[in-house]
Amino acid sequence: MDHFHAQRQRLHSLFGVFFSPEVTTALLELARPALALGAEGEATVRLGGTPVLPVGEEWPVVAGRPLDFLGAVDFGEIAALGAVPWLPGKGVAAFYGGAGCRVFVGEMREAQRPEGAAAYPSCPLGAKPFLSVPSPQEPALRRLDAAYSGCLPLYEQLHAAWAQHAWPDDAPMHQIGGWPVLARDPEGPQATESGWRLLLQLDSDGRLGWDWDGSGRVYFCVRENAPVNSACLTAQGQRRRATNV
Repeated sequence: MDHFHAQRQRLHSLFGVFFSPEVTTALLELARPALALGAEGEATVRLGGTPVLPVGEEWPVVAGRPLDFLGAVDFGEIAALGAVPWLPGKGVAAFYGGAGCRVFVGEMREAQRPEGAAAYPSCPLGAKPFLSVPSPQEPALRRLDAAYSGCLPLYEQLHAAWAQHAWPDDAPMHQIGGWPVLARDPEGPQATESGWRLLLQLDSDGRLGWDWDGSGRVYFCVRENAPVNSACLTAQGQRRRATNV
């Protein structure tokens, strides 16, 4: 896609100013296609708002507590962008989280929120393609720093600058596909080098009343070649280490 070609050229120029051609090439090979969710975009993803469930499905409950409806993604709409090739080409997924998680896929209907489930305001966001690069905490960057000593501190600054390009004005870093934006070392499903893929990343967001573990993020991740409704949920925040939820 043309937008990825332009972004790859921009990344090449950015890295090329500070790194050798060998390091620049290695970094570009790590880039993954993704969708940044924000104020602009050619498709719409809805976070919060009126909950939906597939016809015939009951509201998910874990350990006696109803999960919270977090949002819905229309894969058919975002497939038109051609950004994340491994995602389903059609269908709607509804994401639920809290004491556990469930991802439902199917023909959706509006659902009645039960007592005890949190209600979040509707927040429609645009989805735009972008090239996702690994967080400095990823093992791939540690290996690169071991091979080319001293590149990691500078990469940390460039990674932050690229994130500002994808989410300007300190916007919440909501994302579909690509590398997770991490606060610390990846654990469990967040380790997307070990057979996991990032399906949906949800940032803390004051508009929705979300504050994950102290200004952190939650990640719906799925095994490679597994259906999206098998996703699990993990979190990283400022108050504690990464945890499965």
